[in-house]
Amino acid sequence: MSIKHALMGLLVAGPQHGYELKASLENELVPLSPLNFGQVYSTLDRLERDGLVTHQLVSQEERPDKKVFSLTANGRRELRDWLGSASALSLDLRNETFLKLILARSLQGQVGVPSPAGVVRVERKASFERLHEVAQARFRAQEQGASPEVVLLLDLASFRLEAFVKWLDRCEEVLR
Repeated sequence: MSIKHALMGLLVAGPQHGYELKASLENELVPLSPLNFGQVYSTLDRLERDGLVTHQLVSQEERPDKKVFSLTANGRRELRDWLGSASALSLDLRNETFLKLILARSLQGQVGVPSPAGVVRVERKASFERLHEVAQARFRAQEQGASPEVVLLLDLASFRLEAFVKWLDRCEEVLR
């Protein structure tokens, strides 16, 4: 996910401070994916350095001044260009489960090392548990009148988990 572009997209609605942006990211754009403040503020600092956002200090009575960020004209142009371009599909093949399977296969028979089938069982169980969590989150989101975007994001999570379980089935089949 491009936190940079997500923050810029949120700033289209108007000036916001980091806490508001973090809350919007977590509640609207990436539910079930908490971000730390450092990630948000370091991204805002880079965006400002690159001339894509600017900030104003707003004084508060009983608290330190807060920075309120706004999107610049260059930021709007950058966001528009990004929205109009194709996303890079990740084919990063560095996968922890795959690594576990290969190592379990090469270390097979050593004391305490699970078999590849054992690795698949553990991963499948965890995937079904996570799939259940996502299904519950989707149900709650629909019950609470969540936006279609939140439902679509939870659908994406569900489809990815289902595909991963199919891949685990294939691993089990090939490694027999």
